[in-house]
Amino acid sequence: MNRIALFLISVFLLALPAAAQQKNISGIVTEPSGEPLIGATIMVKGTNTAAVTDIDGKFSIKAKPGDTLQVTYVGFQKQIIKVAASDNLTIVMQEEANTLDEMVVVGYGTMKKADLTGAVTNVSGSKLEDMRASSVSQSLQGSMPGIYVSRTSGMPGAEATIRVRGITSIGDSDPLVIVDGIPDSMESVNSADIESISVLKDAASASIYGARAAAGVILITTKKAKEGKAKVEYQGTVGFVQSTETPKPVGAIDYMNMYNELKWNDGGNQEGQEYSAYPKDYIDSYLANNAVNPDEYPITDWRELMTRKTAPTTKHDLKVSYGNKVVQTKVSLGYEYTEALYEGRDYQRLTARVNNNFKVTKWLQFGLDAYYRRGITRQPQTNPLAATLYMTPLDPAVNSNGTYAAGHNSSNPWATMNEGGRNNQWTDRLGAKLSVIITPFEGLSISGVWAPGMLFTRKKSYVKKVSYYTADNPDEPAGYASGFSLNKLTENRNLNTWGTKQLFINYNKTFAEDHRTDFMIGYEDYEASSNPLEAASDAMELSDYFYLTNANTNNLSVDGSETQNAYRSIFGRINYSYKGRYMAQFNARWDRSSRFARKYRTGFFPSASIGWVMSEESFLRDVDPRILTFLKLRGSYGTLGNERIGNYPYQASMTFSHPVMVDGSGKPVSVLTASQRDYNIPDITWETTHSWDVGLDATFLNSRLNLTFDWYWKKTKDMLLSIQLPIFMGYDNPKQNAGDMTTKGWDLQLGWRDNIGDFSYSVNFNLSDYRSVMGNMSGKQQESGGTITMEGVEYMSWYGFKSNGLYQNAEDLANSPVLNANTTVGDIKYLDVNGSEGLPDGAISAQYDRVVLGSSQPRLIYGAQIALGWKGFEMSAAFNGIGKQNKMLSRAMLYQRHAAGWTQFTGEVIGTSWSYYNTPEQNLAAKYPRLSDMTIDGSSGNNSQVSDFWMFNGGYFRCKNITLGYSFQPNITKKLKLNSLRVFASVSDPFSIDRYPQGWDPETTDTGSSYIARTWNFGVAVSF
Repeated sequence: MNRIALFLISVFLLALPAAAQQKNISGIVTEPSGEPLIGATIMVKGTNTAAVTDIDGKFSIKAKPGDTLQVTYVGFQKQIIKVAASDNLTIVMQEEANTLDEMVVVGYGTMKKADLTGAVTNVSGSKLEDMRASSVSQSLQGSMPGIYVSRTSGMPGAEATIRVRGITSIGDSDPLVIVDGIPDSMESVNSADIESISVLKDAASASIYGARAAAGVILITTKKAKEGKAKVEYQGTVGFVQSTETPKPVGAIDYMNMYNELKWNDGGNQEGQEYSAYPKDYIDSYLANNAVNPDEYPITDWRELMTRKTAPTTKHDLKVSYGNKVVQTKVSLGYEYTEALYEGRDYQRLTARVNNNFKVTKWLQFGLDAYYRRGITRQPQTNPLAATLYMTPLDPAVNSNGTYAAGHNSSNPWATMNEGGRNNQWTDRLGAKLSVIITPFEGLSISGVWAPGMLFTRKKSYVKKVSYYTADNPDEPAGYASGFSLNKLTENRNLNTWGTKQLFINYNKTFAEDHRTDFMIGYEDYEASSNPLEAASDAMELSDYFYLTNANTNNLSVDGSETQNAYRSIFGRINYSYKGRYMAQFNARWDRSSRFARKYRTGFFPSASIGWVMSEESFLRDVDPRILTFLKLRGSYGTLGNERIGNYPYQASMTFSHPVMVDGSGKPVSVLTASQRDYNIPDITWETTHSWDVGLDATFLNSRLNLTFDWYWKKTKDMLLSIQLPIFMGYDNPKQNAGDMTTKGWDLQLGWRDNIGDFSYSVNFNLSDYRSVMGNMSGKQQESGGTITMEGVEYMSWYGFKSNGLYQNAEDLANSPVLNANTTVGDIKYLDVNGSEGLPDGAISAQYDRVVLGSSQPRLIYGAQIALGWKGFEMSAAFNGIGKQNKMLSRAMLYQRHAAGWTQFTGEVIGTSWSYYNTPEQNLAAKYPRLSDMTIDGSSGNNSQVSDFWMFNGGYFRCKNITLGYSFQPNITKKLKLNSLRVFASVSDPFSIDRYPQGWDPETTDTGSSYIARTWNFGVAVSF
């Protein structure tokens, strides 16, 4: 007995120190941003002791110094923590590099990334939000392979053009945009509200949208509330837009010398006529005379006068969310304001979104979402950017007495910009979505959706009379500015409404553990209407009361119309997976569209795709994941449609007008008339695209290296082509199904992601290319803007003359074929490539000597993103560009021609044009032909023709965004009673490398009414 007691006492004494060393270890687990992670698991390694974080990310667990804690959370890397003397830990989790379990939004549902069999690419909303771009479309630039985004302008509020895998049709190639499952506009969404964006690029993924999916589908998912305590988030930036490179017009002396040379050249270069426009002594004394009498000898720097170096910009986003087991609600408000780089223009946008989800019972839940967006663009009647290029430095803007001067031939953009009235626009977009989900039993769900929407646009444009004065009479107007001699008012209203109804049945089931299936069948209908209205009045008496109540009834016009369209669809999808190794998907959609005659109204669009996870096969399963982690091969085929051909082209419609005629008494009267302008084609139908895709998804080195590659082929049939009708028939040229187009291309995406201790980094790169070649066009061809669309060549290829430098002297001119009798030395020399007999005929003609010069479409489109992080510090950068694109050097980039007939020159042509004042060696090296009105204007001029002389590589490399930020550690935010706090600074469009003349944006086709600018933002993001 004594021995037993002694043994028990010994065991107790030995265990006592160990028990004394154990204590409660508490701490918090957060994301890198500082947000708490709810439900993370903390386990003492080698024991069964575990704990789970609460809604604040906090935990408490019993352990002793020296123990090892293992922290895990889905989607994040496992963390191993040694317990030290401290009993309060802060554990920052790093996102898991392996994204195969990531859920990706697809048509009418979601799928694991590892299970995808179609070509789907996606980007998170957080990456888009960091760029703080003025539009969602612009923030997508360079972010995904196969997606080409080009902005239409650098102006505030400007949108962008998006192409998914190139051109699909001669007509509309804009992708379909779906927001939270409902057809909508990309610009209706605030980037701060976006959870993710998925792009469906092939038929396997997009055919579920049938007749509207030929140009690709963009799926935007907005953020929803999660279960947890109430949270308030705010992110705000203030900054400024800064002018970068601008086209530089020539100064006063250069202008006079160059204009003299232009007139001398066009006059035949007669001796003694070199100074026909401005005498030499006038030029030589001009600067001195300007200093004495600036009214008679003006020098105006129009760009300095009418533009500014910087303009303010600001953006604010506020989000409030709350969720429990029954209700989850998220409310977000956004406001953006940006001014242009000239006075009088600004853009404002206000957005509001509410997303609600209600779990009434285990089998019933419903959602109620709504959004509102208001955009306001205010601007003067005159855009000064173009004016700064065509106004000459000799044109006076303001007299010395402070009054507006005459400018050039009564054109004074400085006066009309300030006093000539306004051109403003307001847009209000409102949408809602009511959804109900019933889950009778596990695996089966039935969903119903009703989503109405409205877009109301209001425009008000008024022009005011603007007077100009002479320098010696500031009290009496000398006349009115050109185009501003009458008070005018135009009011526009346009109400667009739409409504979508959807019904889905989803069922998923796993059989015998290895077979996983899910089925979906759905119904959708859509109706839309548009009601534009316009009223205008000229010669109004009052210049400060621009309302229709003050309209001049003798000069009043009204116009209005209404259009409607609708579709109705049934669709379905079947997914099958065996052991996660073999996968197949089948989609089909039946569409009926009101845009076609009843007999041709229905379209059927099926697709099929398969996937093979090769890394699950026995011959690869044992490969070390440090070498090969995942390998999948995909293939798909399907058909897509395009029904965006306008409303009711199969019907003969009447156009009404009110021409003025003379009645029996000789009095002019307005008479109502009607005529058929559109020639109807009863059997017009869908454009159909057949698409093949083969893809490869692979990850290596423990998922640190990711690769995705796709090769695709698609052919669009029954494209709409215009039929040329004789003018005497009186019809506009109708369209019929007569064209084919084939597009071949590939997409590549590479990504690397890793961390070294506290330092994390990632690099992503994407590259894509395509060629769209025209097939059968029923013997037709279309020319537009120097391009041609014809059988056997790439879509919209440049079409013109081949050149061989410039005519250098009279002998060269005499021994070479010419385009016309006006051609002379210093003009572009064209090659004689053909004639009426199929051989060169010693003459240059548009009929025989124009050839295809190359495609106008972009090639080798690329983008890249870099992200670095260390102990709360972060840096990210985004780039995009084009490897090659044949572009034409617009004459507007060299010479600006006003409609009234005068010319200004840019600095690009100083010393670079062929000239009689040059040496022969200088002329051999000349970049541009002689100065001549026939170069600048006139379709019959030799140098104004489309030719490869003006062609250059428009490829570019642009840095889109650089962001630097710091997220405060939880121990600091806790003291401030905040969940997270981040400060950051960013710059957008800091630089571009390209071959364009100075000041011209390689992304836009704008020829003078826009600008290149970089935007600096400084901001803070806080949540509590």
